[in-house]
Amino acid sequence: MGPLRFGIIGCGGIANIHAEALKRLEAEGLARLVAGGEPHPERRAQFGAKWSIPMHESLEALLARSDLDAVIIASLGGLHGRQAAQIAKSGRHILCEKPLDTRVERAAAAIAAAKENKVVLGGIFQQRFAANAMKVKRAIDAGFFGQIILAQCETPWYRAQAYYDQSTWRGTWNMDGGVLSNQAPHMIDRLLWLAGDVDEVLSASCAAGFLRKIEAETLAVAALRFKNGALGTITGTTLAYEGLPPRVMVCGTEGSAILCDDELLYFKTARPFEDSTPMANVTTGALGDKRASQPLALSADFHQANIRDFVLAIRDGRTPMVSAEDSLRVVRVINMIYEKAKVGPYAR
Repeated sequence: MGPLRFGIIGCGGIANIHAEALKRLEAEGLARLVAGGEPHPERRAQFGAKWSIPMHESLEALLARSDLDAVIIASLGGLHGRQAAQIAKSGRHILCEKPLDTRVERAAAAIAAAKENKVVLGGIFQQRFAANAMKVKRAIDAGFFGQIILAQCETPWYRAQAYYDQSTWRGTWNMDGGVLSNQAPHMIDRLLWLAGDVDEVLSASCAAGFLRKIEAETLAVAALRFKNGALGTITGTTLAYEGLPPRVMVCGTEGSAILCDDELLYFKTARPFEDSTPMANVTTGALGDKRASQPLALSADFHQANIRDFVLAIRDGRTPMVSAEDSLRVVRVINMIYEKAKVGPYAR
């Protein structure tokens, strides 16, 4: 089987991380970037020139190509679900950046379209592929944490007003959302991946437009009950000068761990955990410590691992490590928090 031929729709900043990852995977014989789609003329020209690929002004034009096997969605979050459904109907596989959509209904419709058209829909939660996060996951799955009783995630990042002023869609409820939908999904995914799905949002407060001229929330706190009975919290802000490392803590009756960004600050189990599984061959990259204040200060290492798994999942006929259902769970929890806080589309 030859390399999986990818297109990218939405060729802003994060698309360059995907393109770099695909370039590396082409050297492995796994994937190749063949075309891009971008409605903005300047970005379209710049991206095409940088990666030496043909460009198209719309998703429809991109999908008219005969040399596409899969499409990466890197456009505005509020477009993701509808674009994923459109790509699925064309018979191509889909790999979608976070979030799967800003609204759970559109995310669910995308999954239904992928199933109906028998294509693979996967997500981008590249920080799952950090070696320390994978170690904690293996220990939990093997029972070394016992019963999970408390789990928390926090994303205390910083975005100046100038960040939101770059584009009219930033911080809007329909196309972007606030800190929970844009900056916090990676930690929310890590929380659910390690601790399990959420059954109920017990309380939530979202400060929409607080200290920034945007529609959506810049500060959010929520208390949760997980389906396994554990309690937990999700907190996030884009006001914490000048950005602190995100953190996930998972506590069980027989083991606990704290992940600070991708570093393992604490790991202890009642029974010795002897993990012989090889660590993922990825690192945080030289720019990793700046992500809290600089959105694109990240290496392509984790994206490369995420996309590699997606390609191999298609080849092997299995579910990707970041499944469509995983992405849906994150959107569902975020929407549950908005609903509990009565903000945005749930304001009343």
